[in-house]
Amino acid sequence: MGASTIHEPDAHRQGTTTRSDEPLDRYMPCVSAAMQELAASVARVAATDAPVLICGEAGTGKSTLAQQLYEDSPRRVAPLIIMHGATTTPGMINGLAQFPQQTVLFEEVGELAPTAQDSLVRLMAAATSLRFIATTSHDVSALMRRHVLRPDLLYRLDVVRLDIPPLRQRPEDVVFLAEHFLTLAARYFQRPVHFLTPDARARLLLHPWTGNVRELRNCMLESVLHCPRSMLRAADLRLRTAPAAFDPQAELSAVLARLQATHPAEFYAHMQRLVLQWALLTCDGNRLRTAALLGIGRGSLRAKLRRYGLDDAGSAKG
Repeated sequence: MGASTIHEPDAHRQGTTTRSDEPLDRYMPCVSAAMQELAASVARVAATDAPVLICGEAGTGKSTLAQQLYEDSPRRVAPLIIMHGATTTPGMINGLAQFPQQTVLFEEVGELAPTAQDSLVRLMAAATSLRFIATTSHDVSALMRRHVLRPDLLYRLDVVRLDIPPLRQRPEDVVFLAEHFLTLAARYFQRPVHFLTPDARARLLLHPWTGNVRELRNCMLESVLHCPRSMLRAADLRLRTAPAAFDPQAELSAVLARLQATHPAEFYAHMQRLVLQWALLTCDGNRLRTAALLGIGRGSLRAKLRRYGLDDAGSAKG
């Protein structure tokens, strides 16, 4: 599966957006299934006028996604109006009525003051020709329970919801993004760095990335800037946060992600065979229980056993 491209936000001022020629601010590729699906959703939604609510942890790229929605929409011929919840006043919202056919992005909509929320509800109820996109780093249900966000405002904005998974839940993207940022940073800083060494890849996969894509991007920028050689080693990585405590499950996930990235053709077959062997062993060879454990039918189990040469594995019980 090829990489999906999600554009990074161009340099902008509140109320307008302008394109940047900076190579570091152009786009963000991704290869994980979750982000491929998200990119497909963006492509479908961009052509509509439906309000969109983008949710995700800090640093996951909510503004990036909003920018792509705008750039892929028919409304891109007019400037994107960007407002931040904490600094937006009722007067600013009321003034939006004079910008028909434009797209309005409310970053961190949960930080809108109550009076500003009142004005936004009235504006949206007036059936203006504006298109609304909002982002939030918070649990919107919790915001409503705490009476921070008006339910009627949420329901108007939350017509289409796009959830961006944190980087730790999609390890396939870690090395892919790191190499992308390495290439851009090397060109931007005019450094001779061309690739990551295996130990650097392994170290990146084990890092917790609490700051998500933003943390990874900053790490690669600084690492490339100070690297004097053509290869970036684990020792060259400028990791800001402390390494994660030893976690066997996290290490196993990292190892599996590396195997899948380096040997995609063989990985799936080997994992299927191992899972079948483990399930048969766990169920003492009873195929009825094995099928139930795997959540498949007995016919499907028999076909898989034949495919992987496990017809005689265990006993034929069940």
